[in-house]
Amino acid sequence: MKKIIPISIWMLSTLFAAAQSSDEENNANITISHAARSFRFERGDEAHPVVIKETSSRQYLCNNYNTYFPVVEFYNDVEKIDEVSILVDNSKKHGITPKHEYYSVNDIFYSDARICYFKLPFAKKGATGKVTFEKTTLDPHYFTSIYLAGSEAVAEMELKIFIPSWMKAELKDLNCEKFDIKKNAVPEKDGIMYTYMVKNMPAIPRESSSPGITYYAPHIMVMNKYAEPAGIKYTYFNTLKDQYNWYHKLIKETENDPQVMKAKAEEVTKGLVTDDAKVKAVFQWVQDNIRYIAFEDGIAGFKPDKAQNVLQKKYGDCKGMANLVTEMLRSINLDARRCWIGTRHLFYDYSTPSLAVDNHMISVWMNKGVPVYLDATEKYIGFGEVAERIQGRQTLIEDGANFILNKVPVADYQQNTSIEQRKLTLEGGVLKGRIVQTWKGENKEMLLSGLNSIRQDKQENALSNYLSRGRKDFEISALKVVNLSDYNKDINVEYDILWKNAVADFNQETYLEVDNRRNFDGYKIDTSKRKLPYWFYFKDHVVFETEVVLPADKKVESLPPAIRIQQPGYSFTGSYTSSGSKLNYRCEIILKEAQLKPDQFSQWNNDIEKLKGFYNQQVVLTKVK
Repeated sequence: MKKIIPISIWMLSTLFAAAQSSDEENNANITISHAARSFRFERGDEAHPVVIKETSSRQYLCNNYNTYFPVVEFYNDVEKIDEVSILVDNSKKHGITPKHEYYSVNDIFYSDARICYFKLPFAKKGATGKVTFEKTTLDPHYFTSIYLAGSEAVAEMELKIFIPSWMKAELKDLNCEKFDIKKNAVPEKDGIMYTYMVKNMPAIPRESSSPGITYYAPHIMVMNKYAEPAGIKYTYFNTLKDQYNWYHKLIKETENDPQVMKAKAEEVTKGLVTDDAKVKAVFQWVQDNIRYIAFEDGIAGFKPDKAQNVLQKKYGDCKGMANLVTEMLRSINLDARRCWIGTRHLFYDYSTPSLAVDNHMISVWMNKGVPVYLDATEKYIGFGEVAERIQGRQTLIEDGANFILNKVPVADYQQNTSIEQRKLTLEGGVLKGRIVQTWKGENKEMLLSGLNSIRQDKQENALSNYLSRGRKDFEISALKVVNLSDYNKDINVEYDILWKNAVADFNQETYLEVDNRRNFDGYKIDTSKRKLPYWFYFKDHVVFETEVVLPADKKVESLPPAIRIQQPGYSFTGSYTSSGSKLNYRCEIILKEAQLKPDQFSQWNNDIEKLKGFYNQQVVLTKVK
């Protein structure tokens, strides 16, 4: 995701801790026997008129064998850790000193993100540990969500949220109905205390290619509307207009340098006449020259870096890149806007004003009033194409003091078509000939991402290995690659092939294998383990066509029956035909939708089995008498 929303730090830390442990059995070894959390809105000072005080404790139990369990807490400039208390087997004499560092990956620091971390030692089965964090959130804008589940099972948890009478906030419970959660609201002096009692909360499932946790994890959205702590009203996100006004204020504070932008934009668009060509040039220049950094938190999680800083550093997060594209285009009098958006990773939309509803920023060019979305973090996507993760999502487009609420268009599967066409000849038990492959859309982007992650002098070998699937009997030569640099065009690859083990002779019959790709052959879903929907990277369209010229002494004895599977979200079709000395094969896989729901798994698995059965059949040839 392009930006981590400041959700519950408890949730972040448990997920991070699980990620640091490579052994899932070790995670099951440690459970949380009891957790207690409390949040209180309190009056602050002039700089921070309203703060949220949090106390969060977890009691850990070792169920089987000795281990060290990592505990990690994230924080940033709008959050601070006031105190950390650690007990090991009820003793403070453990020698553990929490470490505080800026968060970094590959020696790149991500704005104001920090971590507090240490390892809890568990010497034996039955050992216990207790960790308590006391924290302060300095701005209610950032207090958005509280998660009731994490990466470890919790036997019981008590959560308390105190909202004083001078604070207008709404608690919205999501995904709680299937769990043992009891909620109570009790009026207290100067406010209301909300209590959540949670029992036997399982660990959040961790499954690859699944929806974001907002779709299924039990949590509370905290929607802070306004406060009057001392007779002065402070408005947060009472309406979507309030949210936009806050975003727009951060934009105005960014202090971009228009002269630097104009010089670079004119250099990039030199000699170009049409607006369309200029936008394409600027967009691809940013894709090519600015490295994308995916994490920022705190105030920088929503305030873009100055465009000239991104230009100078040659890297930026989504907001920095969107700001750079927008400012470069504006400097040459093109109507570009910044655009906030929540990717499909998030369940929410802008009907709920909150910082939790978006996690990404892109640029948009208003072409005679029609938005053309420009997401430079998608490094190899073409102009006018949009990635699956933002298709159909609501967008908040800046419009001066106002905003435009729009939706990103939904592309069909044909945007991502990949085609492989073979013209082969069977000679002496060997198939040889020419292959042409074409990739479009996100299939093109995936291929380019893979190739460009490899040193340039090794790319041809890597591509040959990819095309041959590592098979030594599938020899590639005369490899020609067309267009690795213009993302607005398709990628084409042509090469000669010598396929040595495509036929097998038995008595008077020859068995011919035509399709060694077997696309989607291994996509069966393990329904004994899989509980969440399966999300494909994108809607897909894969076409495989082969023409084989047979030798004069061979003829087709029998052809495998065709396959035709049509489901609402996908289709598999394949067939063989023959005419004279030519054998033709065609297989087409279409993913009309980019997800499978659990109630579709059984049908999908049955259809994959049928597809595998189709692939397993071979063409039978006999000698011409």
